[in-house]
Amino acid sequence: MAESYVAGTTENLRSAAAESEPRTSRATSGWSFAHRVAFRFVFSYLVLYIFPFPFGSYPGRVLGFPAYDKLWYAIVPWFGKHILHLRSAITVFPNGSGDTTFNYVQILCMVIIAAAATIIWTALDRERVEYRTLHEWLRIYVRYALAFTMLAYGVDKVIKLQFQTPGLGRLAEPFGNYSPFALLWTFMGFSTAYTHFAGWCEVTGAVLLFFRRTTTLGALILCGVIANVAALNYFY
Repeated sequence: MAESYVAGTTENLRSAAAESEPRTSRATSGWSFAHRVAFRFVFSYLVLYIFPFPFGSYPGRVLGFPAYDKLWYAIVPWFGKHILHLRSAITVFPNGSGDTTFNYVQILCMVIIAAAATIIWTALDRERVEYRTLHEWLRIYVRYALAFTMLAYGVDKVIKLQFQTPGLGRLAEPFGNYSPFALLWTFMGFSTAYTHFAGWCEVTGAVLLFFRRTTTLGALILCGVIANVAALNYFY
């Protein structure tokens, strides 16, 4: 009876080990070629887009980085004139008052540079089968960049710096003269409670991103917040 029990237990242990072995091998296996290429492109684009965090001209920056901004101020107008053949030269640079032609052309330049970097990276790094460690560092970089940016925007709303109460001049202006941008700014600034609500949502999501255990919750909150912000920006 004892021998039978031992034999059965041994067989069960072997079966469990056999079932867990494929899972372990899958967990440590390399990425597919398409997965590696996609990661290289996303990594290159995000680093281009976020750099030079924590320095630069983005909200919540620690210090400015004028040399990097001047580089883009030279590349983007040249690309728009000589490659895209835009009818008007790009003379309006980012000023905090909404997206401009400069911003859209800059994004296109970043996509092209990221694609070129991906091709070169793929040609030079054929032996590596996965980028799990680099992926973790990228997640940390994106987390903190997003957290600082949203924290800056959220605090501006909480203390009503971004959407101030409409002044007499704005209230006396005929409604038909309002641009979509002015209308958006006016209705946001008119309701202090709603402005505070939007700000605290951004602050809450940003603070949660600073901690590993609450990153998912913070990301979910900011998904809703940023979706609303993007809709307002595009439609107004």
